Amino acid sequence: MAYTLFLRDNPDTPSCYDWLLADVAGETHAHGEGAERAEIEARLGELDVSRVQIAGIISAFDVTHCTARIPGRQKRVIHQALPFAVEEQIAQDIDSVHLALGSQSNNEWQVAAIDEPTLQAYMERLEAWEYPVGAIYADAMLLPLDKHQWTILVETEQALIHSRDGAWYAVAVEALSVFVDSLVDSRGSETPPGLQVLATSEAQEKHRMALAALDQNPDALVHMEELTESPLALMARGALAEGAGVINLCQGRFAPADTRQHPLRRWRPVAVVAAIGIVLQLGFMLAEGYYYEQQAHRFNRQAMAIYDDLFPNDTRTHAGNVKRVLTGKLRAAEEGGKGGEFLTLLRYTGHQYQQLTNSESLHFDAIQFSAQRGELRVELRGESFSQLDSMRTGLSNAGLSAQIGSVVNNDDGTRARLTITQGG
Repeated sequence: MAYTLFLRDNPDTPSCYDWLLADVAGETHAHGEGAERAEIEARLGELDVSRVQIAGIISAFDVTHCTARIPGRQKRVIHQALPFAVEEQIAQDIDSVHLALGSQSNNEWQVAAIDEPTLQAYMERLEAWEYPVGAIYADAMLLPLDKHQWTILVETEQALIHSRDGAWYAVAVEALSVFVDSLVDSRGSETPPGLQVLATSEAQEKHRMALAALDQNPDALVHMEELTESPLALMARGALAEGAGVINLCQGRFAPADTRQHPLRRWRPVAVVAAIGIVLQLGFMLAEGYYYEQQAHRFNRQAMAIYDDLFPNDTRTHAGNVKRVLTGKLRAAEEGGKGGEFLTLLRYTGHQYQQLTNSESLHFDAIQFSAQRGELRVELRGESFSQLDSMRTGLSNAGLSAQIGSVVNNDDGTRARLTITQGG
């Protein structure tokens, strides 16, 4: 029988682990808290189990949730386009970030991003064990959602949040009530969303005031209950649940060795039956690959035509480095050159636009910037005022000052002016 050994750093003793051994059916065979590696391996030796794989559970503080809208179905094309699709959502050089692809819903791919050296450090710790590493998850993404919009786990000094749209967060308990208010406001629904709050007995006693403030939220249906199982058992249940949609960070060069060496293993049992289908699919993939290759060449030519029009004297830039050159020019301007403040405000505004659920229905009619006042004014047109206000709320949460004025409601939607300046 195959087993999964779930390992999570103990919050009180980082050199020790909380651990749980479960079989493929989800039944727990052994567990413990605050144990050292030698103690855990000795216990597994007593159980005489074989075919054990490790599933490491790491802090959601280190893992960023992103979404990517990428057309097409070919995984190779999707993986190639993934860094460009999420680059603006990540606050560091995309080349130093490991991206793991999750499930797709509503034309959006769920993506987990983590600093590559950080993941490498986690991987090296886990690979020191005598069992192979099969998966690494962020703790917050494993919280079961059941019938609620959000599930919150309160333990020690932090709260983990898992949202039905796939996002996850880790926040300080004292800031939980304010953070939940922002989540509810950004959702913009007339129906109060469901909110399940699970807290250990120690957390209930320690954070009584913070939990009471959350329980009194008038805009959400809060269901508060004590967690009767360990946090790790809850997370293991979420990882093993069918259709949970969790994202395994062990992808690409961090994938398990047998997966990297034998990518066609899953096809071997049906190779004979599916031979004709594979040949047909291969022909379709080749045609699709040729189409996307031609599209890429066309986009490269268009990009260079625009660049040559803007910088006619630059003869060293080509399609292979035009993105890096433009990024350098923009970064130089943003760090002190002319237009730096404008680019900063515009970048934040564009990022918040991408975060909107129905961003296609929100239109920018005009953009004006006053260097004297350090003020970016955007004329917006959307479906409703709540959609425009969601954009304002996102900018305010990012530390900017954002105000909405000149609101006009028409039969076809709402028009307003969004004024953005630096500093909250």
